[in-house]
Amino acid sequence: MGQKGDSTPVRQDDALYRSKNIVQLLDAFALISTTPKESPGVACHAFRRFTLYLAIDSTGEPTTIHVEIEFLDPWSGKWHTFKQGLFAALYYEDTDTASGIYEMFTGECLGRNMRIKLTGVGTTGAAYFTVSAAVEFFN
Repeated sequence: MGQKGDSTPVRQDDALYRSKNIVQLLDAFALISTTPKESPGVACHAFRRFTLYLAIDSTGEPTTIHVEIEFLDPWSGKWHTFKQGLFAALYYEDTDTASGIYEMFTGECLGRNMRIKLTGVGTTGAAYFTVSAAVEFFN
């Protein structure tokens, strides 16, 4: 029987199971168009929660960037936007990202595959956002 404060869990439910690797969804991706950009989908069916790591910077003066998490409906093949909590409104302005932001968010895995979708406003070849995003899964 473990003692209070032990680093080894007594019950399986107390253990935190993580994915072996943090999955890089986007790596220094330059969002130069107003056309939405989706990352490749990544399987998350074995986990209940995820942590999203975001690094966003801006060059020039783009207007805003909208970050969305999407889960795949395996029956229809359509991607559905995750609208729980803060994921309902992840908008950043160029003034927020001018010196770079590094943030992380936690949410629930509500599908078998997930991806990130970026939509920029006021983005051009001279005014754009640079985005790196990674995800880690856990129970």
